[in-house]
Amino acid sequence: MIKSFASFDLKAPVEPWVVIAQAGDQLVRDQVRELAPGGVIRELDSMKMTDVAGLFAEFAEKLSFPSYFGHNWYGLVDCLDDLHGSWHGKRSVVVVVEDADDLVEKEFFPLFIALLCEAAERANLSLDADNLPRSRPPFPLHFVFFLARFDMREIAGLLSLRDDLLIRESDGRLLVWSELSD
Repeated sequence: MIKSFASFDLKAPVEPWVVIAQAGDQLVRDQVRELAPGGVIRELDSMKMTDVAGLFAEFAEKLSFPSYFGHNWYGLVDCLDDLHGSWHGKRSVVVVVEDADDLVEKEFFPLFIALLCEAAERANLSLDADNLPRSRPPFPLHFVFFLARFDMREIAGLLSLRDDLLIRESDGRLLVWSELSD
C-alpha cells in the first residue's frame, strides 16, 4: 500500500523503520548526522552484500552480532531486535547503506526490507517474537538506504508486491514499515 506522509524522526522509536532516499537527500543525511552525538550510526558496505551470505556477514561484522548468529533471515531479525555489545547501550541506532542500487536489484531485496521492518518494529516497540511486550524499554532502530540511479516509483512498486509492508512517499523518498504496526 502506498500513501503520502509528511515527516519522520530517526531518533525516535516511531515509524517508518526503513527510509530509502536518493544519495543527495540532505534532509535524510542531516537526520543521520544529528543522531551522531548520542546515538549510534553503523555504515554497511553494499558491495559486500551482493548475495545473502555476504549480507549476513556484513551485518554480523558491523553490528557485532554474537557468535551464535545463524546467518539466516530470522537470525538477522533476532540479532537486530536485541543488539548486543558495549557499543550499543540501548541508544538510538541507524544502519546506513550507501550506494544501495545494486542491492535493490537483488531478488531478496523485498524480503530483506520486510525483515528489517520486522526487527525494527520489535526493537522500537519493545515486542518479542510473539508481539508481546518485553520488560526492556524500546530503543530506536532505523535503516537508511541511499541510491544514485533508481526511481523511487520502481522501488515502491517492487516493495508493494509484499502485503506486509506499508510504503509512503515523502518528497522523493520512500518511508517503509510493517503493515502490522499501522
